Amino acid sequence: MRRRKSPALRDRAMTAEETAARGRIRRERRWLLGWAATLGPALWVAARAADCEIALAGVALVWTIGIALAAGRLMFARCPRCGQLFHSSNGAPSVTKLFASRCGQCGMRLKPERVIYPSLE
Repeated sequence: MRRRKSPALRDRAMTAEETAARGRIRRERRWLLGWAATLGPALWVAARAADCEIALAGVALVWTIGIALAAGRLMFARCPRCGQLFHSSNGAPSVTKLFASRCGQCGMRLKPERVIYPSLE
């Protein structure tokens, strides 16, 4: 059964701490994507630099440890608004929701809210 998002949490204004924490989660997400994008070039450089398979295995091992650490940091990121795991809807860490744009618990968005001025409506 899906929990309803609390209107009191969803509609209130952002504090400076919440904005900074949202930026930290976005930064960790960019770090994960950047690390994932380095696999091909890292293996290519290792293959060109050394003609042995041990160098490739070493680079692959370091890359695997790095991607696991980056994913772990993102999996255990806490929502600045409700304090629960941001990428989880049931309280347990989730790999499948690492790129969710909202908190699974309170619905807070990662991207800044759009400001719609009354004069533009």
